[in-house]
Amino acid sequence: MTVKADVVLSPEEILPEADSWLVIDILRATTTMCVFFDGGGEILRPCRSVEEAFLLRDRLAAEGRNPFLMGERNALPPVGFDLGNSPLELLEYGPSRRPEAVMATTNGTRALLKAAASGKPVRPVCARNASAALDASLKDGESVGILCAGLHGRVALDDTACAGLLVELLLRRCDAELQDGAVMALDIWRSGGRDMAAILRRSVHGRRILALGFEGDLVCAAETDVSRSVPMLEEAETGGSVLRIR
Repeated sequence: MTVKADVVLSPEEILPEADSWLVIDILRATTTMCVFFDGGGEILRPCRSVEEAFLLRDRLAAEGRNPFLMGERNALPPVGFDLGNSPLELLEYGPSRRPEAVMATTNGTRALLKAAASGKPVRPVCARNASAALDASLKDGESVGILCAGLHGRVALDDTACAGLLVELLLRRCDAELQDGAVMALDIWRSGGRDMAAILRRSVHGRRILALGFEGDLVCAAETDVSRSVPMLEEAETGGSVLRIR
């Protein structure tokens, strides 16, 4: 089987047809999502905005649920949130204590919900669960779409490199027909020496993360294939979207 692979480098682009979508925001939303489920989290509800997240949290609380709020604006926790967008902070908190969360980030959650509008299976992916997420996506059909969340609507080196990692993993598994975005991402990954930590440090977002004192988060995000957690986005019973592992 020959798999058609396309990488959309910016969420401002129109999404092509694909049998499933993998969405990347390696610094840090999809890394944090992966850590949430690794740590015993069960339900994660992505939101487009901080305001939407507060409203959803309050509605769920009124129904007797006890979700916590996590996320960021410009890499820092919004006022009133329980946690920021730090995977290490989340691990210390322990998702299993409160296994339901509402999340809003600047780039990642919006990209995830954009892919959801395709009506196809959507999974968040990062370096930590790259192989597991790719293997799950390959079961959905003969074409794989990879959407990079980017940074403020623009192409980002960190997400592009992670997409290149995924393309390389795909080429090890099967014959693939690579569209231009996939070729570009693969070239970025290979030209960076396949050194995820070094590439993340060179990126604009990576430099900001380091300047804010989140070096441990960058190291965590650079780890490859250390997780088998593959949540998938689905429609929630009460409306909106929810990430779960089935």
